[in-house]
Parts: sequence; C-alpha cells; structure tokens
Amino acid sequence: MHDQAGRYVGECCDGTAPEGGADTLCGEGLTRYRQAVVKGCTPRAGAPGCLLRMGLLVPPPDDPSVLVPVAPDVALAELVRPIEESLERQRTDARAIAGTFSPVRAIYTAAQREHRGWATAMHGERVIGSTLAHAVRACRAELMTVRPGGEGLPRDEEPAPVGVRHRALHGHAVRTHSARLPHLERIVAAGGEVRTLDHVFDRLVIVDREVAYVPGDSELVASALEIRQPAIVSFLVHVFEDAWERAAPLVPTAGRTPEPEVADETQRAIARLLVAGYTDEAIARRLGTSRRTVAGRVSRLSASLGSRSRAQLGYLIATSGLLPEGDRSP
Repeated sequence: MHDQAGRYVGECCDGTAPEGGADTLCGEGLTRYRQAVVKGCTPRAGAPGCLLRMGLLVPPPDDPSVLVPVAPDVALAELVRPIEESLERQRTDARAIAGTFSPVRAIYTAAQREHRGWATAMHGERVIGSTLAHAVRACRAELMTVRPGGEGLPRDEEPAPVGVRHRALHGHAVRTHSARLPHLERIVAAGGEVRTLDHVFDRLVIVDREVAYVPGDSELVASALEIRQPAIVSFLVHVFEDAWERAAPLVPTAGRTPEPEVADETQRAIARLLVAGYTDEAIARRLGTSRRTVAGRVSRLSASLGSRSRAQLGYLIATSGLLPEGDRSP
C-alpha cells in the first residue's frame, strides 16, 4: 500500500510487515538504493519496502513502472516534517497554557505580598515534596540542607543543579546508615559537600539565601513553612553556618566505620542527653539513629561506669568528668 506521495507504507520487499520505525533500513535496501542512484532509476517491481517507506525511492509523474532515488536529506526532511509540526503545535499549546497563568500568578503574588506576613504554611507530603523539588531545581547559586535523621530519600536533597554549591548537614549516625550513605556519596560525587555533627537541629532547606523551608506545626505529620522574610532567612543562614563550621566532613572512601573523633562526639552527645533526662527513644530521634543503637551505647556506658540504674547513670556521668564543663546541656 502507498500513501498519496507514492511512498510505500505497508510491507517489506519479502511481503512481511516492516520491523522497527521509520529509521529502519534493510541490507537489501542499501544495495538497491545504490544501484538506483548510479542508474538514475530502478524497476518498481520488487523494490524493498524499507526504501519506499522512508521515501528514498518515489515514482516519477510520467512513468509509474519505475522508481527514482531521492536525496537522503530531502527524504529525511519529509519524514521528520510531520513530527516537527506536531512538536511545534505542542509548543504553541504550552505557551498558550503558560499565558493563561500570567494573570493568576500576578494575583497570587500580590495577594501574598499584602496578606501572608512572614511565612506561608504548606500541608501534605505531595505539596511539600513538589514545592521543595521545584525550589531545588530553580536554585541558581547555593543550596543548604539539614536532615537530622536517616529516614527516606528526600527530593530536596538530590544533587543540586550543575554550578550550584550544595552543602548538606547530617547527624553522625548517617555515617553508618547503609541506605543513606550511597545517596550522600552521590551528592559528594556531583560536587556537593556533606558534613556531620553529633546531633543537628530539625529539617532545614535554604535556597540562594532568599527562601528557607522549615518544619511546620509539630502536631501535623506533613507540615512545613516557606519563609521569605529576609531577616529570618539571614538568621537561619547564620545558624547553618555555625553548625557547618563545627561539623566533620564526610569522606566517601572512609567506609562505614566512623572516625574515632566522630564516635567520641556521638558518645558525649548520648551522655549529655542522658544527664538531661531524655529516654532512649527521644535520644534516638535527636541523633537520627535507631533506639536499638542508643540502647546498646547506653548499656556499654552503664557498664563502664558501674551504674545499676538509669538515675545513677545520669549522676555518674555528671560527676565522672566524662562531659567537659559547659557541655552538660542538650
């Protein structure tokens, strides 16, 4: 079967249906096409379907019994023209849709400027995740992220766009977290920096020092605040910078065994929280590790100090010199 231009659109030269798309060219077709180019034409009977389908052989207007070769560039242009026209129609549709959003965007921006105050609340994992992912993709120069725990792979902490400085801050526990460590190593491989502390403050994302995202209502499972007030964002940047200076760099090749200094800091953090009266579960949440890990460390600490009770352990830690002066409050 042929289309209106005389191109073959049905079977191959052996009568079977053509395999692949319009870019498939059979071996016999290459040979037959060369012959047609040399001679100027070729009999229509037995012409390979791949040549007809790709528009490389077409019948002349005065002799339907033969086929003449078409220059590859011309045939290619004819094949891709419908695709390009379709893409242009889609681009036109996309521009039209974007145009309809212009007045809505203006209303939204003006209303927020007049009424929202210093922060905008976001609710629901889908809304928060999409907002953070969009903010990271739009980042132009600098991205700062803080994650206290080892849960999940957040979209806000994927490797930043090329050319953006990404600094990621985590708790020391992430150094032995098998699910999170490869993810952090990818950030480093992409040019980012990762550091860890004994424990860090709650979730924080700062984009280009212009907008910050922090957790919202603690009573809600999925709640966050988008902050654009310059003074507050500047304060959060200073908080991040202070923690960053005190943090230890994560070296991907160091393996899953934490450095002695990191291990000591973690032990001191657990001791400090024990003295403050925190439970194992609360300590685990603060340090971003499991309750089982904390319980094991508490048990070893208790044995080393000869403690027989939780209350006695707190007293022994406070009086043993294990914690330096000024380092006894969480």
